[in-house]
Amino acid sequence: MVISNPFTLGIVSKKDFCNRSEELETLLRHARGGNNVVLLSPRRFGKSSLVYKTLEVLEREGFLCVYVDLFPVISERDFIERFSVGVFKGIGWGADPRTIGRKVLNMFTRLIPSFEVKPDGVGISVKVDRSTDADLLLDDLMDGIYKYVKGKKIKACIALDEFQEITELPESKKIEGILRSHIQHHKEVSYLFVGSRRRILMDMFSKKRPFYKSAFSYALKEIPEDEFIKCIVARFKESGKNCSSEIAEGIYEMVRGYPYYVQKLSSIVWDLTTKQCDPEILQQAYRLLLETEGIDFEGIWSSLTLTNKAVLRAIAKEPTASPYTREYLERYQLSLGGAQRAIKNLLNKDLIEKVLDGTYRVTDPVFGEWCRLL
Repeated sequence: MVISNPFTLGIVSKKDFCNRSEELETLLRHARGGNNVVLLSPRRFGKSSLVYKTLEVLEREGFLCVYVDLFPVISERDFIERFSVGVFKGIGWGADPRTIGRKVLNMFTRLIPSFEVKPDGVGISVKVDRSTDADLLLDDLMDGIYKYVKGKKIKACIALDEFQEITELPESKKIEGILRSHIQHHKEVSYLFVGSRRRILMDMFSKKRPFYKSAFSYALKEIPEDEFIKCIVARFKESGKNCSSEIAEGIYEMVRGYPYYVQKLSSIVWDLTTKQCDPEILQQAYRLLLETEGIDFEGIWSSLTLTNKAVLRAIAKEPTASPYTREYLERYQLSLGGAQRAIKNLLNKDLIEKVLDGTYRVTDPVFGEWCRLL
């Protein structure tokens, strides 16, 4: 019998969902209470898995659950169409494809859902009148959501993933204003504003912005080391292989507890292990991890200016709480003005972060090691 690799690299659920019990209960409590939440963390930290798990639980409780990925959004109308499709999918979740149209009948006045039954499921799209002002379309969408929830006497939870991406649109402030004007009256609907560019996302909820004081802020942290170690050891054992607690601890610490990298490094270690994992296999696996992630890192690196690259590499080699001292600038051949601009830009991109003790470090630990070795 062929045994499959027990470590999951994508969205995790069910038995693969490792510990997030406290975070899950927090989000569920807010959703049930009709509160909005800003959920933020670096990339590859397990936000989407946590959101999916939250929606999965709420859907069983009768909530209308909507998930929208805004990372690819390119225009105001694209935002509205993606949001609309997410709503239609949420309404049609688990329903007979032939009845979905009736569920949304008279729900909107300007947005027309289109459903196509395919062998692999139902294709959903939205038709809009291109001559209609986008503001009216967004108003129609938000009114329709509330009308549906009130009519069905249910609650809803709407997750807007990578929400900060709308700040790239010229109409961003207008979109924020329209959304806030509706959301503040949607007592039966809770919103999860999810994002990985943390500084930009938090700025959207700061003073002088429409979303100010409209949501609780919740920063996702690493899964506790002892819990992840137990998960790693157990999954090796269940699949007929052995990984000691010491090796599992090494996996966790090598990637600073990042959920995605813990899963991926564990997966590579599992593939390389016949029966018993050892430190040599772990080192070999880490080299392979750097190699496989390098393609993604090259794309990030090539998008940066020369000064940003220089500052990023300096911080990767030497994390510091004092990046503007003369000694540090001279050591890495940086100018004060250039370093200040680069650090601001790298913080906005979430490529570096400032931790509690004031130290600047590369946010992604594997990317940091990759930069250090350049």
